[in-house]
Amino acid sequence: MAQPKTRLEKLRKLNFLSQKEVAEELGVSQQFYYKIESGKARLNIEMAKSLKGIFHLQTIDELIEEQIEEAV
Repeated sequence: MAQPKTRLEKLRKLNFLSQKEVAEELGVSQQFYYKIESGKARLNIEMAKSLKGIFHLQTIDELIEEQIEEAV
């Protein structure tokens, strides 16, 4: 199995969820979630809050750690 390419993909796989399952929880299409996960669409604050709960994270910052690290 291929290694996850993004933080969101890694979190999704660690939680044993498919893109379709996450998309349904967010109320978006699987195609749109794919764009978010692959960085082709931006994650808004409401979706970030939802993903925080879906992935059982303490803070929203954990969703975007790799983007912060790349910018530094």
